[in-house]
Amino acid sequence: MQYILLNELDGLCAAFPSSGYINILCYDRILPFSYSINDELFFIEQNENSFHQVQEKQTLRVTGRVGIGKSIVIFLPEFSLPDTMTTLPKQQTTVLDNSRLKLLKQRVAELHQTDHLSKHIRIQSLLLDALAIQIESMNVAPEVTIQSDLLEKILQAQKLIDQDLTKNYTINELSKAVGTNEQYLKKYFKQYVGKTIMHYVLETKMLYAKKLITTGDVRIADVARMTGYKHATHFSMNFKKFFGILPTSLRYSLFLLQSSTVELAELESLRFFL
Repeated sequence: MQYILLNELDGLCAAFPSSGYINILCYDRILPFSYSINDELFFIEQNENSFHQVQEKQTLRVTGRVGIGKSIVIFLPEFSLPDTMTTLPKQQTTVLDNSRLKLLKQRVAELHQTDHLSKHIRIQSLLLDALAIQIESMNVAPEVTIQSDLLEKILQAQKLIDQDLTKNYTINELSKAVGTNEQYLKKYFKQYVGKTIMHYVLETKMLYAKKLITTGDVRIADVARMTGYKHATHFSMNFKKFFGILPTSLRYSLFLLQSSTVELAELESLRFFL
């Protein structure tokens, strides 16, 4: 996934490096949004988001205009959606906003303003959630609707976890912090995020640790501390269980294969929009 956030005056002209889809999420705007693929013009009305198939070397153009608000432009290469390609529309499809999408876009905008080392991973996680919501709405209506106030509590809990990975919250602590009970939080967190709270915590910590190991010179002991582990050995055991490799082995293998960018490409926020 590759993405860029545009302010109301930002213009954009970019050629797609491969076939795939663009997803345009708009927020804080008062006028319809327009963009073109080659010479064909498309519009997105208020409270809508656009999902559009594109081909390699086609050109996306967005002209910055006062009053159109902000937008998130996402490019999804064809190979990144192998299991859903047959169900996705070939022509432009618009998806109406709902409370879940609005909160996700707001969270992305907030994260974008921070300097967190792992903000791109967190943003991509939120954008994947937004993508899943849109695909579901294009194909099958969700079976269960989460009330907006409860959804906000789930996102608050997710934000608490994300913003400080040195902490190890219990479910009881999280539920008290966001103002709900443990059973509701466990049930609806899994329903919305797609994984249990503990699985989400572990996954977020491990992805952050992997980014630190592969993109910097941080000591393994410090990586352990930065992800909430008191002992490096405990961290290393969990890292191996999660990724199948010890953190020291990962660092050593990257050192030997530093000319290869395959592993780094999986972790960096790839941007084809320049």
